[in-house]
Order: sequence, then C-alpha cells, then structure tokens
Amino acid sequence: MALNDFNFILVKLRRKLMYIAMVVGIGTLGSFPFMSHVLNRIKVDLTPPDVQIVVLTPTEAILLELKMALIIGILLALPFIAYYAHGALKERGVVGGAKKSFALLVSILAVIMFFLGISYSYFIMLPIVLGFLNMLAAGTGALSNWSLESYIYFVVMMSMAFGLVFEMPIVLPLLVRSGLVEYQTLAGHRKHAVVLIFLSAAMITPPDVVSQLMIGLPMILFYELSLLIIRLTTKTSHHPMTTDGGRA
Repeated sequence: MALNDFNFILVKLRRKLMYIAMVVGIGTLGSFPFMSHVLNRIKVDLTPPDVQIVVLTPTEAILLELKMALIIGILLALPFIAYYAHGALKERGVVGGAKKSFALLVSILAVIMFFLGISYSYFIMLPIVLGFLNMLAAGTGALSNWSLESYIYFVVMMSMAFGLVFEMPIVLPLLVRSGLVEYQTLAGHRKHAVVLIFLSAAMITPPDVVSQLMIGLPMILFYELSLLIIRLTTKTSHHPMTTDGGRA
C-alpha cells in the first residue's frame, strides 16, 4: 500500500471519527458495570493457589476496570473501522468490491477465530505460564504477591495477542486477494517471518522458553495455514514454467 493510500484512509476515518467515538463510548459505558465480575472471574480461574492478589493504590481497581471497559469499547469499534477503511480503499481503487455474503462470512469467521484465540490463551496457555512463573518465584523462597493491575494487564494483553494471532489465516489471504501483498512475498520470506515471530513472542511473553514456544508455535502454524489457504483459493502462487522444467 502506497503512503498516499494510507493517508487517504486516515482522512476518511477522520470524517467518521464521531461515529467511531460513539461506538467506543457506548461500549465502554455499557461494559463498565460488569468489569468487577470479570476481574473476579479471572482471579478465580487463573490465579495459582498460593498467590495473593493485592492493590497498591486506592484507585488501582477502579482505574483498571475503566481501562478494561475501554478495551471492550475499542474492540466493538474495530469492525466499523475496518468497514470504513475498506470503503476508502475501494473508493481509491486499491481493492475491488466484494459481495455482501462474502463480507458477512469473513466477518463471522474473524469473530470466531478471535474468540478461539482468546480461549486458547485463557484456558490452555495462561494456566500453564502463570503456574510456571509462580513455581520459579517459589523456588527462590519469595512470597508471591501480584499487583492486580499488572496481573490483569498481563492476562488481557496475552489474550488479545492470541486473538489477533488467530486472525492470521483470514487477514493474510484477504491481503493477497486484495492485491496489497503477493503470495510469493509471503512464501519467499518464510524464514524471515519465523525469526520475526519468535522475536515478537520474546517481546510479549515472560523471558522463558515455555511461554515463547506456546505463542511462537501457533503463530508459525497459522502462517503456514494462511499460505495453504492462499494456494487453495487463489492463483497467485502459480509460477510460469519453461519447457525444460525450470521457472520462466
């Protein structure tokens, strides 16, 4: 995507900023009353038995609930942002139009994959990682008193990260289908992608191999799955061949 195309999208989104802000505001205010229940549920489900959750300031809990409600509001606004961005690209001629049935199907799949990613993080990865980190702390003879804000921030960010990782088999084929990136580029830079994936995993996870593998391996799996989907659904992966069997 050219820089002027990106600037064009920003201009279009700025004109719709009031609608986006309304969605964020409604989502934030509507979800805020339920955030205390969400916090209690996370503590019950994920906190290791010998860990004490503490608050360090009088306003820590209420501000954390507000931040989580804001995250909900932003997530609710993302489909509108994507819709307006696609409309801007279509108006610019960068991407073609899509049937409403196809757009609806993609939207439903995107929501399903996002929640599958969150579920993988919440029910499978986080219990293992948090238990492992607590075991390391216990090995030093220290008591585990976790700050409520730091603890919930870690859980939410890891869950959001996996929700986005699970979108890869949808996003990459759409980028190729729209002509914004070529299959040959994705396949030819596979080794670079693996390195970037593990670097990303190292930055968003604790400094231990178990956590990095639990986020890095699914990312690699979904990258390869994305390439397979592209090969099955598009013709961009086919290279012209010469008569002697080599590529033209």
